[in-house]
Amino acid sequence: MEWREQSAVSCDEAYLEAQRWIEAVTKKKLGSDDFRSALENGVLLCDLINNIKPGIIRRVNRLPTPIAGLDNLNVFLKACGKLGLKEAQLFHPGDLQDLSTRVTVKDQETNRRLKNVLITIYWLGRRAQCDRIYDGPYLNFKAFEGLLGTALYKALQESPSQKGSSVRDSGFGDSWYSEREELFQPRRRRRRRRRRRRRRRTPERRLPGQLGFFRLPTQEHLIRNHS
Repeated sequence: MEWREQSAVSCDEAYLEAQRWIEAVTKKKLGSDDFRSALENGVLLCDLINNIKPGIIRRVNRLPTPIAGLDNLNVFLKACGKLGLKEAQLFHPGDLQDLSTRVTVKDQETNRRLKNVLITIYWLGRRAQCDRIYDGPYLNFKAFEGLLGTALYKALQESPSQKGSSVRDSGFGDSWYSEREELFQPRRRRRRRRRRRRRRRTPERRLPGQLGFFRLPTQEHLIRNHS
């Protein structure tokens, strides 16, 4: 099986698990709509995070308009930030609400957007499991291994200078780069850092008479000064 086929199968597993978890937590079925259509108005996502942290979203706009859906998505993403999710772990509202003026969107672009949504659901599921008060259904993280493996591979190919443009697709963002940023730096930079650390750990030793030390008066100097 080729790498692309493996990636597609892994993403399908993530889709199914995300759908199962959302339905289990909210106790609402996605119905006959596909994954994107069921989430694009943001109502289910708001209900999801309200079940994880009751009252974190006070008002959900249930009007059947694109503006209402965009409002719900922004409120949901803001609530995710309150729970501790970083901006790099969140999808963009345009990933569910098509804000462009293009008539058609390529399948590749649609898949990329949905992967961003799945990555956000993954991090939200991890946050829910760490919450001591939350006692609802847990997300099966193993179903996301293939999706996160693809994102990790993409992040490895990106240089730190392109970090700002790739964090939303990778899903790891600052949390991933902060732990591994030193591994991607040139050897010279790493050597300089090591030298600086050694200097901080070991105090500088200076011989008496050098700049920074006072030379103590000897007995001969004291006798001469008194005489």
